[in-house]
Amino acid sequence: MASGEHERPVSAGAPGEGACAGMDLGVLAGEARARMEAFTRGQAPTGAELFLTASRRLSLEYEVGPGRFSLSRGESVSAAARVWREEGTGFAALSVGGAEDLERVLNVASERVRPDARAPLPALPAPGVSPPGLPELSGERARELAEHVARTVLPPGVVVQAAVLTCTASASLLVRGEGVLQGSLDARQEAIVRCETSRGAVVDGVAGPLGEAWNLEPLRARLAEAVETLEGPAEAADPGLPLILRPAVAAPLVAALAWMLRGDVAVATPALARAVGKKLFPSVLSVVDEPLHPLGVWRRSVDDEGAPARALRLVDEGRFQGFLHSAATAARLGVEPNGRGLRAEGSPPTPSALNLFVVPRGDALPEHYTELVARVETFTTMPRPGVVSLVAGGWEVREGRRVKRLAPVELRLPVLETLRALRGVGEDLAFFPTADGCGTPTLILPPLLGG
Repeated sequence: MASGEHERPVSAGAPGEGACAGMDLGVLAGEARARMEAFTRGQAPTGAELFLTASRRLSLEYEVGPGRFSLSRGESVSAAARVWREEGTGFAALSVGGAEDLERVLNVASERVRPDARAPLPALPAPGVSPPGLPELSGERARELAEHVARTVLPPGVVVQAAVLTCTASASLLVRGEGVLQGSLDARQEAIVRCETSRGAVVDGVAGPLGEAWNLEPLRARLAEAVETLEGPAEAADPGLPLILRPAVAAPLVAALAWMLRGDVAVATPALARAVGKKLFPSVLSVVDEPLHPLGVWRRSVDDEGAPARALRLVDEGRFQGFLHSAATAARLGVEPNGRGLRAEGSPPTPSALNLFVVPRGDALPEHYTELVARVETFTTMPRPGVVSLVAGGWEVREGRRVKRLAPVELRLPVLETLRALRGVGEDLAFFPTADGCGTPTLILPPLLGG
């Protein structure tokens, strides 16, 4: 939940689309526009905006063995304000209990204007978009879906340490001092399961727009393969063999790359920013961020600054093309924003990926290789920036046949150096909510397990 927000329990008779946390959203939208007009008349800032967010969340924990459910709900309404003056920019975020809080958050932002917080005034979004309704979240539907997921994807006899289904709906409204108003709705559902094996836990999941049917077969197949891989006699890996990272193992590497491609990281890393236009990687690597990819975990057509979120080709056959940008990071680097300014935890918009993935190719596998297919849960996958730490189990493959199970190996992979060594890319693209929604096919690498 965003900093400064609060969550309220929701009764069985929860309000529908027109209300959230006891407030009528249509009335609140009208109040936001009125308060903004009064603020700009009275204080005459260079620019000002209000960003209202009304959120509903339903979380269901399913104890698979006894078949028990634990359901929790919450609602919140928050407001964030930015005020621009010639001397700088101010930002504030508050929870909203009534229309008077909208005026208060604008005044607090105005009081916080500082030269060292200067940020560009974003371009105007398209006007005239109505505030969206906020859908109700059904507890009965969540229970049915959790049971269906458990029946479909869990291998027989596996011990399930956790199975959590989460549904969220967030309606946002951007009001600018110029009278521009734009609304958007983000409604999604996500299921995460944590299964126990004798060599550690495996965590995987599926996510997508609220109410959209899931294709659970890929998740079922991954969990079944992970349990088979991590149970039974195992031997040490041959360090001289090429390394094949199947999607579930490769996903954290791609998520770390997505982090490095953020505009705020580029601003803080001048050497990385200077690499735009250069061929940093082998020609087998292309990376795209596609906000509306049909397999993607998230779907957005505009960002939280009202800018269109268009598809971006960030790496094109090895050539580095650019970064994910909010208005602020784009201005710092002298480029155009590209619709990746997203808000989280009561902060100003920061650049974030939307369904970033490695483009599939279908390259041939080597004759002999180490195949890592099951990632064992660890405390963190990026203990320091730019380096991914993984523990994964797999198989030794000779002439296309798995000949022995391998004990889990530990990998420490510097992201840029590892991807510069990439030898090929498969065609089995999968997206992972457990890897910040990033997607990847199989990645083919040289021997990386040491001598």
